Amino acid sequence: MKFSRMIASLALPIVISGCASFPGTTHYLDELKTSSPSGAAFTQALSREYYAFAQSEKDQYDWFNSWHFAKKGLDAAHGTVVPPEDLSDWSFDDKQAAADLAVARTRLVKALDSNAPTRLPALTATAQVKYDCWVEQQDEGWQTEDIAACRKDFLAAMDAIEASAKPAAQPAAVKPATDRFQVFFDFNQAKLTPEAAKIVQEVAKAAKAANYPKLTVIGYTDMSGGADFNMRLSLKRAEAVRKALIAAGVPADRLSAEGRGKTDPLVPTKDGVREPQNRRVSVRFPG
Repeated sequence: MKFSRMIASLALPIVISGCASFPGTTHYLDELKTSSPSGAAFTQALSREYYAFAQSEKDQYDWFNSWHFAKKGLDAAHGTVVPPEDLSDWSFDDKQAAADLAVARTRLVKALDSNAPTRLPALTATAQVKYDCWVEQQDEGWQTEDIAACRKDFLAAMDAIEASAKPAAQPAAVKPATDRFQVFFDFNQAKLTPEAAKIVQEVAKAAKAANYPKLTVIGYTDMSGGADFNMRLSLKRAEAVRKALIAAGVPADRLSAEGRGKTDPLVPTKDGVREPQNRRVSVRFPG
């Protein structure tokens, strides 16, 4: 802190003269150690995190900061939501580091103002205390490994908090196993056979898995019969499949039907040949 170095210099004669610590440090730490934290899970987690941090500061003979963070931990143990450190209370020689800390605090406060303390109390408490650790170490400015460690732990905690808050990714549309389904018909018929009805159900299932893209339903005939008759028959077959798909749950506005008569036979034959594989409706998915 801006005044921590002054306190430390004032305390030096006390330490040299045999005083074990900065006045009040051991008292707060001992009280925090033996306390039974109350309140929300978040403040209880904060008290534990601040105790560990304050103890580490005491172990490094940083009496004032140990006292300061032990007091924050004790307040948290009593159920008080203590805020992260105010940067105006600290002094930083590294201006870029100060700017990074300001950005980090904004990020932390946003998490604290969300439901993170309730949803992820331990992780959010870790983020706050590691931020305070980063601030304190950056203020001292010489223990570069400790600065890096506090910063790393803070960022890891924040990344985890923010990742958990993101809405679950929607499953990607499932591409059907094939982009073309074939529904076959009896000679000179536009009525679905039992086997054709099963295929229509498979098409509907695939359409649902693909989030109902626009499907094209195309009817065909074999090469027997006249061109005009076959064009009408192919359209009837396409309409029969379209209506069956609608009945199976596929939205009508996702379907278009057309007839192509004798064109584009699945099995090339001479004109007039009855070929069962050419009496069909093709259902095409986009892509």
